[in-house]
Amino acid sequence: MPHFCYSKSGVLYFRMIGSTQDTICAVSTPQGRGAIAIIRMSGRLSFDIIERIFSAKKSIHDIAHGCMTHGTLFRRQQEREVIDNVLIAKFVSPRSYTGEDTIEINCHGGIYVVQEILHCLLENGARLAEPGEFTKRAFLNGKIDLLQAESIADIINAQTKLSLKSAQQQLSGNVSDKLLSLKEQLKKYLALLEIELDFAEEDIEFAARSELMTYIDSMKDEFERLIVSFRYGKILREGLHLALAGKPNVGKSSILNRLLEEERAIVSEIPGTTRDVIEEALDIQGMLFKISDTAGIRLTDDSIEIKGVEKTQKALRQADQVLFVVDASHALDDSDYIVLQQLESLQVSNIVLVMNKIDIDSTHVDLDFVKKFEQSCFISAKTGEGFEAFKEKLVTSNLNHNIFDGGIVFNKVRHLNALKKSKESILHARESLEKKLSAEFIALDIRAALETLAEITGEVTTEEILNDIFSSFCIGK
Repeated sequence: MPHFCYSKSGVLYFRMIGSTQDTICAVSTPQGRGAIAIIRMSGRLSFDIIERIFSAKKSIHDIAHGCMTHGTLFRRQQEREVIDNVLIAKFVSPRSYTGEDTIEINCHGGIYVVQEILHCLLENGARLAEPGEFTKRAFLNGKIDLLQAESIADIINAQTKLSLKSAQQQLSGNVSDKLLSLKEQLKKYLALLEIELDFAEEDIEFAARSELMTYIDSMKDEFERLIVSFRYGKILREGLHLALAGKPNVGKSSILNRLLEEERAIVSEIPGTTRDVIEEALDIQGMLFKISDTAGIRLTDDSIEIKGVEKTQKALRQADQVLFVVDASHALDDSDYIVLQQLESLQVSNIVLVMNKIDIDSTHVDLDFVKKFEQSCFISAKTGEGFEAFKEKLVTSNLNHNIFDGGIVFNKVRHLNALKKSKESILHARESLEKKLSAEFIALDIRAALETLAEITGEVTTEEILNDIFSSFCIGK
């Protein structure tokens, strides 16, 4: 049905808001020419629509669930106007991805062929799917919870081994199971407290207060661990932003080139060669790093170089970790301290001191200066000496591999906010216990914690949240 809206500019427009009763279709493979394209259709009319436009040895209604059949798609059966020879897979409700009757058409991957098949499906009663609508239906039909739905998008977008592993753990249900165990225990105590309310006049305690206090304390610790996991989950999903900082000619661009194993940045003895911020993505031990090679920080009158330094400062503020590069073959000078002052003024806290050019001479290294930094390493960008240990440090200083114990990692801001709200609710319940308030007040906070946890898996949700999540999916998924 049409839904009329006003755009930000005040223009009235409408978009189609589809019902879950509609039969939907979309291309599931990437746009463009290819050997094969897959068109997916889901809904109660899927089999009837295919029956009208598809000719094979067997009727689609006689094909078993999970089987494929070869045949011909026609624009119109009566006129026998051939579109393509195709393979069709049939999935019967509720054993399909969406939980509905589903058809997958495997056709030749030409742009026109795909458009013709889509047009034919639309002519016969289907409508185009909205972004993520197939997965949304899987959620609404109880095939997956909201955490698992989000993990499907993460699997599609995964760029490294660890980000894929994290998403697969979430899809497997490990994270949902952890939340379920937390909720079950909370429900147990909530039920006991509610029984107390039913027998309020008899002043009976069904939920032992000391036992409940102990449980809430352990629950608080668990929430804190899950909240901490967000940092790691976010890194795995989005990558870690690194910025190379240092005075000119300490080898920042050479370090970038060595990490990338290619000549990405221009290397020159002339100070100020790097005028702009160069950004590259890199996979180190399955972890995604987004590295920025910045202009050397120094006092200068060159207007172009000044703009480069301003961009450097912006990159340093946005970085998750800064690699402060120093020339180990020369004694520290005022320029090095100017860079350090810049980092301090920008309140950069996560710094790794990188002593470069150890292949030339390392007798000038000021060990007292090195000790000021929690993390440091000695390398040669020219020869590669120390680089394996350097890369190991980049990973271990930012990612706790033990975080995969049980696969419990949260990676969305909405997860973080819900965990914080739930923790706050159980702390309020603890305060009520300390003040010896009635079961009514304790139950109120425990119920609030339960409802907030249910938001994560989608047991309690709003259309706005669902639209926000599924609109980020591609059409056809």
